[in-house]
Amino acid sequence: MGRPIRLLDLVSREKLERILEVFTEVAGVASIITYPDGHPITDPHNFTPFCLNYCRATPIGRSKCFESDRYGGFESARVQAPISYTCLNSGLADCAALVTINGNHLATVLCGQVLEEPIDTEIAIGRAKAIGIEDIDGYMRELANVPLMSRERLLNIANLMSEITVTISELALQKHIAQKNSQRYLCRLINSVSDCIISTNADNTVGMVNQAGAAMFGYKTNQIIGQPVHMLLADERSRSTYLKNAASNSGGNWRADLTAIRADFSTFPVQVSFSEIHDEQESRVGYVGVIRDISEEKRLEQMKEDLIRMITHDLRNPVLSLERALQIVVGGSLGSLNRDQKNVMELALLTSHQLFGMVSDILDIYRNENGKLVLRCTQVAIQRVVEQSLKQMELLTREKRITLQIEAPSAPLEITIDQDRIRRTCINLLDNAIKYSPEGGHIAIRIQGQRNGDDHPGRPPAVPPQDDSFMDAGQQGHVVVSVEDEGIGIPETYHQCIFDKYCTLRTSEVACRDGVGLGLAFCKLAIEAHGGRIWVESPVMDSLSGVQRGCRFNFILPFSGGKPAD
Repeated sequence: MGRPIRLLDLVSREKLERILEVFTEVAGVASIITYPDGHPITDPHNFTPFCLNYCRATPIGRSKCFESDRYGGFESARVQAPISYTCLNSGLADCAALVTINGNHLATVLCGQVLEEPIDTEIAIGRAKAIGIEDIDGYMRELANVPLMSRERLLNIANLMSEITVTISELALQKHIAQKNSQRYLCRLINSVSDCIISTNADNTVGMVNQAGAAMFGYKTNQIIGQPVHMLLADERSRSTYLKNAASNSGGNWRADLTAIRADFSTFPVQVSFSEIHDEQESRVGYVGVIRDISEEKRLEQMKEDLIRMITHDLRNPVLSLERALQIVVGGSLGSLNRDQKNVMELALLTSHQLFGMVSDILDIYRNENGKLVLRCTQVAIQRVVEQSLKQMELLTREKRITLQIEAPSAPLEITIDQDRIRRTCINLLDNAIKYSPEGGHIAIRIQGQRNGDDHPGRPPAVPPQDDSFMDAGQQGHVVVSVEDEGIGIPETYHQCIFDKYCTLRTSEVACRDGVGLGLAFCKLAIEAHGGRIWVESPVMDSLSGVQRGCRFNFILPFSGGKPAD
């Protein structure tokens, strides 16, 4: 059963007080609105000192007044009309009229505290003694001040009060209808959700569950409501986790991965997210939450784990062995090769390099997402790392007759980095530059360094302002490596997303950029793991022709960005 309808849920106390204030000002009588049991909802309005200071001043007197108010409401409900009656406590004349919704008695509007004629002294004294009044003289003085009113005028006031109760009832009915419509809409909305939506009471019993939630657990809704929530949890760990969080006084929301159990005793993984429910006094009365079946996510996660395991053991190691074997053949350790043979073997070696790099990129992205990426840093000249990358890409540049221009300081720029990952970053950037450069094109590689305190020409290009937070006084300085090509360029709208996983571009100049979109994603994670930044500029101005074309990829690394390996 739902909670009974209450008048204050439908009409504000402030509005009720204002109605009585105006009514008593016009009618000149006392008034109050009570619950059907006689207990007050509003403050008393224009009550006589006789009633306030004497009739309601003792426990017995208050009890009799509540009983009288309850009697007035009962009699008005019995005849379904406003009534006038004699107060059961003091004998004053009162009136009662109902506030109803669809036949439900929500409240009683009471008025009166007048006399049609004076009360006999002995009867009045007897009534005073019956409720424990000790100041009989004061009681009688205030009784003498109670206003006299004809029955005709009292009935006119009762009719006015009846109109007021009709107005209050209509206000309450309109709000009630609006709430019912809202509840129906909310119910339809909740039942349209595919996840389980559930609420619990303070004792951890289920107060509400939507149809999808009941179906998820293999029950009907009425089979779950009123039952302890732990009937839906499969093991002790899940139950204790729920109860621990539900009993916590930390407040707010909580989330956990638990194991649930269906009506047929089959178990499945779920992710639960609960938020506290509070009453008008801000006390916690339960929780409302969402329970989501994550069986499919767990299955895909396991498939991902299996794939990574397969890449690691079944693909990466054979590719590495093949690469080393090809290096031995190309190096001439097994005999000399003619020119055509050497070209073919170098192409095979390049392909194995690329395949090994792709596999390594995938593994590093996976490690980074799972917090398992570890840098193995040593101190090395950045020029050397770039030269190793250029050597690995040499065959591709020869095939496309691309010329390379390298600008680097003559003095080594020693930097603490993970050589393998920074070399793969350079290889990925060079591979893109070669791939999208025209036949016979030109690629420029620039290496520049700036140590804190230096003020010589050739300062590296500035990082975009929003990305220069790592270049503070605590750093020793930084180096910048730039790879600039004469290719089709990258529209500005893609400058950020090209570093996201699986991002490929479609432009008017080219159908699409080939690949699965992991190369630049690896570059970003590798550079940022060293405390650096990577960004692209496109198009760039050709210093010779003055034409804007191509791309310039830049990455910046602090000299002390990586921690040396133990």
